[in-house]
Amino acid sequence: MQCAAGVLLALWLTMFSGLPVARADDAVARAVAWLHTQQLADGSFGSTTWGSASVTADVVYVLALAGEDPGGPAWTVNGHSALDALAALTPGYIASGDAGQAGKVARAVAVAGRDPRNFAGTDVLRVIERAYDPATGRYHPTLLFRHTIAVEALLRAGEPVSAAAINALFGAQLPNGGWFWAFVESSQVDPALDQSDVDATGRGLQLLAQHAGLRCAHAYGRATAYLAAGQLTSGGWGVRAGQDPENANSTALAIAGLRAIGQDPDAAPFRNSGMTATTALLRYQEPSGAFVYIQQPGREESRVMATVDALVALLQPLNPAPFCRPLYLPLIWR
Repeated sequence: MQCAAGVLLALWLTMFSGLPVARADDAVARAVAWLHTQQLADGSFGSTTWGSASVTADVVYVLALAGEDPGGPAWTVNGHSALDALAALTPGYIASGDAGQAGKVARAVAVAGRDPRNFAGTDVLRVIERAYDPATGRYHPTLLFRHTIAVEALLRAGEPVSAAAINALFGAQLPNGGWFWAFVESSQVDPALDQSDVDATGRGLQLLAQHAGLRCAHAYGRATAYLAAGQLTSGGWGVRAGQDPENANSTALAIAGLRAIGQDPDAAPFRNSGMTATTALLRYQEPSGAFVYIQQPGREESRVMATVDALVALLQPLNPAPFCRPLYLPLIWR
């Protein structure tokens, strides 16, 4: 299993055009090694006192993406694996019925090769399904970002997702080509304002292309133009396109989304002043292997979350560029 995972990781890394495989491989290995130092006594991740269900779910998810077994001995402390810790934290975390929170758990469990239909004594996917509103196609009434996590979880688990749920995301794309972290009603859209954000745009692209399997959509070209215009001269992105400060999380989410739709973020039109997006992201990695949010003293913020987002970007394969006819249909499924 570990050997196959290593081969898969190597194949992913060879897809990075313009980025030496050894450099990407080293960055991933160092980041994963650093995460070992952040595991708490009960197997969880989060603050130095007690684990966070959200953070633990995100770490389990990215470890599984990297070919690690978060339920195995390498990730077990005092008899508690990272997956055990997530199971202990899950009941309280999903009790509110929030599909985004349940989605974080379910996608992590599914990628780790376990059954989200039977995890921590509950059917986590059922929590997501109960939150669905067929009138809107949304799994979360207001937060687009949580909607994407819920949809990804279902897809990761091999469960069907309605066309309405996908169309809810397409319908939320704003006039400038980006997405916002919350659903913005059409009556609230002001074309004169930049209501989009880089994080939600990258996340939306990754869900649609990588997880939902949509290989050609008019929305991709619009989003690509939005991100290209908003790339900073330093090579990365801030939360708002074209606005400083650049940060690791936004840069990582943009990279992951672009690579998912077949756009190389290290090639034109994404090279600014010779600085590539991936090079910009790797600048945020410290000697310890951790990634920081912003390279300013006192503003490093959550190194765990920055490291998770960076790993997702580094592990995202560059999909083949979609073939689109000049007057292509809105959607062409893979």
